Amino acid sequence: MDFVRVIKNSNDLEKFIDIPEKLKNRKVEVIILPYTDKEDVEQVEKKSLRGALSKYKNEVLRAQESDAWSKAVVDQYENR
Repeated sequence: MDFVRVIKNSNDLEKFIDIPEKLKNRKVEVIILPYTDKEDVEQVEKKSLRGALSKYKNEVLRAQESDAWSKAVVDQYENR
């Protein structure tokens, strides 16, 4: 994100913005950030990750997934 950060005398800014009395005749830090309207954010399309990893699927291993946990428990506690 691009931004601007500047140290200025507050008297130079009085033409553009209302400066509180406590900040007049002092150096102030000005930070300028881009404004995003809520409507702009809502218009952005939401992308889905569904299927993004499908190229890595292995159907042979999928068949073994259903009883993988029970096999692991048997392997670990079988001889106890």
